[in-house]
Amino acid sequence: MSFSMKSALLASGLAAVLVPASTWAQATLVTAKLNGDDQWKLYLSTQPTNDGFQFANGFGWAVTYGATMLLPLNSAGKHYPDYWINAWVQDVGGGGPDWIGAFKLSGAPGCRFDNGSTSLLTDATSGYWLSSKAQSPSPGGPAIPGFPTWTTNYTPPFVQPTLPPTDLGPNGTLPWGAMPGLPATARWMSDPGISSFMEAWFQAHIRCKK
Repeated sequence: MSFSMKSALLASGLAAVLVPASTWAQATLVTAKLNGDDQWKLYLSTQPTNDGFQFANGFGWAVTYGATMLLPLNSAGKHYPDYWINAWVQDVGGGGPDWIGAFKLSGAPGCRFDNGSTSLLTDATSGYWLSSKAQSPSPGGPAIPGFPTWTTNYTPPFVQPTLPPTDLGPNGTLPWGAMPGLPATARWMSDPGISSFMEAWFQAHIRCKK
């Protein structure tokens, strides 16, 4: 292959990379930090009635997990007008599907949580989060070798949250104590009944300017 041909191919390859980059430079990231008691999965959707794309999961409340997801753009390279964060939490040790977290939007301007800012904490009394009713534990897949028997890698059925969750107190509340990496003003939430050995879905909304 001649040097000129190599140069042409390199130039076309760079152009293919640069075109999407100019579009995605207008995109926004959502960053999450959270603790779930006990098993949880985190999703991002463009519809309130489905769970969307799973971008994080974990088990065990003693560790603060971090995750980042790019808000997908439409075919025109623009934000969708609405996005929803969906969190599924399953209790396996008693006490309810409880969790606490902090979320942040960064990147291109124009997207905000319903509180009007680019930051949102878990807070059952603010009205910015909704919960589903407690659900019976969904049937899991085969056990994961070497993991606790209750951990699974299946996709639980989505139940749209429509109810106010229950507040369990700020970061530092017992029995959990202070969760590292989260502000003291973040609050633990559970389903409306704080239902032991059950699971629930939680949802928050993001709105973007057209």
